[in-house]
Amino acid sequence: MKKKVLITGGSGLLAVNWALSIRGDYAVTLILHHKKISLSGVDKDVASLDSLDECSSVLAKHQPDIVIHTAGLANVEECESDPDLAQEVNVDLAKNIAIVCSDQGIKLVHISTDHLFLGDQELATEESITNPVNNYGETKLLGEQQVLENCKDALIVRTNFFCWGAKYHQSFSDFILNKLKKNKQSNLFSDVYFTPILVDELVKKTHQLIDSNAIGIFNIVGSERMSKYEFGIKLAKHFNFDSGLINKISINAKSSLVKRPKDMSLSNKKLCQVLNCEIASFDEQLRTLKEQENKNADNQVVLDIIPYGRHYIDEDDIQAVVDVLRQGMLTQGPKVSEFEKKIASYVGVKYAVAVANGTAALHLSCMVLDLGEGDEVITSPNTFVATSNSMLYVGAKPVFVDIDKQTLNIDINKIEKTILSSNNIKAIFPVHFGGLPCDMKQIKKLADKHHLTIVEDASHALGATYEDGSKVGNCKYSDMTTMSFHPVKGIAAGEGGMITTNDYSLYRKLTLLRSHGITKGNFEFPGISEADNSLINKDEALENGELKRWYYEMQYLGYNYRITDIQCALALSQMDKIDLFLNTRKSMAKFYDEAFAELPNITPLQKHGRDNSSHHIYVVSIDFENIGLSRHQFMQKLAEQGVGSQVHYIPVVSQPYYQDIGYRIEQYPLTNQYYQNTLSIPLYYGLSDADQKLVVSSIRELLQ
Repeated sequence: MKKKVLITGGSGLLAVNWALSIRGDYAVTLILHHKKISLSGVDKDVASLDSLDECSSVLAKHQPDIVIHTAGLANVEECESDPDLAQEVNVDLAKNIAIVCSDQGIKLVHISTDHLFLGDQELATEESITNPVNNYGETKLLGEQQVLENCKDALIVRTNFFCWGAKYHQSFSDFILNKLKKNKQSNLFSDVYFTPILVDELVKKTHQLIDSNAIGIFNIVGSERMSKYEFGIKLAKHFNFDSGLINKISINAKSSLVKRPKDMSLSNKKLCQVLNCEIASFDEQLRTLKEQENKNADNQVVLDIIPYGRHYIDEDDIQAVVDVLRQGMLTQGPKVSEFEKKIASYVGVKYAVAVANGTAALHLSCMVLDLGEGDEVITSPNTFVATSNSMLYVGAKPVFVDIDKQTLNIDINKIEKTILSSNNIKAIFPVHFGGLPCDMKQIKKLADKHHLTIVEDASHALGATYEDGSKVGNCKYSDMTTMSFHPVKGIAAGEGGMITTNDYSLYRKLTLLRSHGITKGNFEFPGISEADNSLINKDEALENGELKRWYYEMQYLGYNYRITDIQCALALSQMDKIDLFLNTRKSMAKFYDEAFAELPNITPLQKHGRDNSSHHIYVVSIDFENIGLSRHQFMQKLAEQGVGSQVHYIPVVSQPYYQDIGYRIEQYPLTNQYYQNTLSIPLYYGLSDADQKLVVSSIRELLQ
């Protein structure tokens, strides 16, 4: 049976390369916290190690024989600018790991650094006096001390490694090679020295020490002392690139850098004596690196992308669906009406009609209003195509009104001018973009003045509130409101939609149209006592005054827009968590607002509507031109860091179909301006603090 090895800092280059080196001989688990990756032949666990209890729980769960503790804050500048974080990651975490490994009888290998010395001597030994020159070195030294104090059998490895880099993170050697491949120059220090070692050689020697029961501090480094410049020259020559592209510079010329030791070279004499071995030559290590690069080793690592939005499913949701599967009625059962009543009660409306999806809800709304040929309907160009498509389905014409640059919703001040420009306007379909409600009080005033009906597209806005505090969907300011329960919306039903209304006649017709236009009598509807008075063919329907149980009749040309009990069961369970979802989204939006407040080239949008919004998405405006990246490039670079993003929306009027029927984006300048610079970044319940910080740090890096 293979021994179990658990590696912390699982998405880091050292951890990934280590796992690849030993996965054939050991059962390997990567502990992921920051970036999420998948690696063939290696298990993974997304877990926090921030506290002693969490460390204990994770290690007890996996029961490893060996822990390779690679997690740490290695960015020298970041350690200097954020000493609390450096203390937490490099010292406190090391202490917790050491205590738990000691308590649970696990062999601990703690990875340290060569940045522990003043830098005025060559080939420091394990006994050399430490004297760090920066906070990174200080915290790594303190981490060593905590390990030695709390885990007597630990192995501490001081090293400086090189390796192939993953797509989301370049190694030092990859940084040089990638520039050489593009025929670009690299400036490397000629007065900073180290003793680099390939990860594979580092791993091999570490496990030999483990097998020999070695404890204490060991320098596991290469046998050749060289400058960073010499390293680059050797790398270029070995990979057959132009070494003339490597430029020699002095670290003294980089005054902006945090102070670093000039000589970080370490002696591996103790290691070679204990193992009675030699370290592979630098040329041999480069040959191995070249083989790995030629095999595209980084393709073995799959970076899990944080999506811009996603659903959240817990065991209660799963059980709710399972219960329906076991009870026999998968569709047209009791869960549909139960869900309708749940939504009606939540938003404060009389009637709710559940349908297959949000598009079906919009389409049926157009149908029950008898919109058709020659009719025109006002809506926003900043929406998904389903909003205006629903009008086209019934033969009506969408009339787009440009957006307000602050709210990104339809501009109230431009609606009446549009109404007065045509005698054919019959309705207004305001869209609550991103979950921020439109000014429905003002829209209703305009609609009443001109005798128009209103349908609110609240696909983004479940749980949002109007200025008076009442919930979107109560139809206080409209004839109907449509909703969507797509997985990235406020609650997830897989697919699903809803139409709410306070008008009984609309409600009744909606229920028929969603089911082929078929009825079995008014007993289906509340408030009607006579079972037969909605039927047309009463002679056929009744026998001796009783309704035939099998009888039904089609009264309208309807559709199969029914939702299933499976979907409604899931949605009902999701509704139990709706307030939790909303509050979490609001907090996350506030976090982004604060994180981006002082950054150049980025502006959070819809910021002033946070109190009323359901925060379906978080949109920002980015000055792509000023940062020298196209939006496509920006999104690609984010993805390389494990951060997904999206664009909401490509304006409806710029779609080829709409262009073909006469619409032009130039007629809507504010919508076009918004579209050119907008980006939606991850926001959803279940997005971890670490993931949100990764989103911010990745964006910050690209903006500067």
